[in-house]
Amino acid sequence: MEEGPSTYADRKAMFEARKAAVEEEMKQLEKTLDMLKFKCWYYEKAMEDGNEDGIHAMLPDNLPPEIQPIYDNSHDR
Repeated sequence: MEEGPSTYADRKAMFEARKAAVEEEMKQLEKTLDMLKFKCWYYEKAMEDGNEDGIHAMLPDNLPPEIQPIYDNSHDR
């Protein structure tokens, strides 16, 4: 027999918990994606420059404006 409305709160709590878990997983995936984006930029720049010296001089706070937030997110800054 269905319990109907008496289980609404339990069912809602179950979905809220699952939603929170998925949101946390998405946050971790975004962090991983930002690390991959940063590393792709890093090695593209290193290939252009012929070395990593210029990149190291920019770390951690003087990266190009489009790269800084990606670096920060991927490095827990």
